[in-house]
Amino acid sequence: MKAISQILRTAVILSVFGSAFLVSAPAADKKADAAQPADLQIAVSVPPSWRPFLDDDIAENFAYRLSNAFKRQGYKGNIVYLARVEEPVTGVPLLTLNLIEWRIAHSGNAQCTFSTTLADAKGEHSLGLTSNSAIFWPQSSGRWTIHRAYEQADALENAADGALRDLYKRLAKDNLLPTPAAPTK
Repeated sequence: MKAISQILRTAVILSVFGSAFLVSAPAADKKADAAQPADLQIAVSVPPSWRPFLDDDIAENFAYRLSNAFKRQGYKGNIVYLARVEEPVTGVPLLTLNLIEWRIAHSGNAQCTFSTTLADAKGEHSLGLTSNSAIFWPQSSGRWTIHRAYEQADALENAADGALRDLYKRLAKDNLLPTPAAPTK
């Protein structure tokens, strides 16, 4: 009986703190709500599988990795990810990535390969294949441990980041990167 009353007391205390947190949350900033214009749109195509929601998650994760890699390389523009149900905005360059493979290969290395096209005002530019691999060096014992999953994810991220850095360098070298729009006041 005493344990049940402690559980109920804890639940009441948590609900009070939770509601106090929601009430004290600051109001949204009106300037932050205004959508920034896109300088570059990204569409990612993933090979189909039996789990379409997983495919969407992979595409979104890969687009995030692309945006992050471009920002780290010095791109100042606003990059917008287009989910597969969204239509691209006309007049804004569209970078389409077709993910071919992103996996741990039989050799034990992480591999990332994709093809890329850029559609802008000058036309469509096929950038061909971009590929990179990263060493997967498992340090944990056992095949299905959580540490091994983290090591696999780290190797896959490294392979994708390397391929995306190579793509950025190719776009910059060929002067195909769109210049960011001037900020409006």
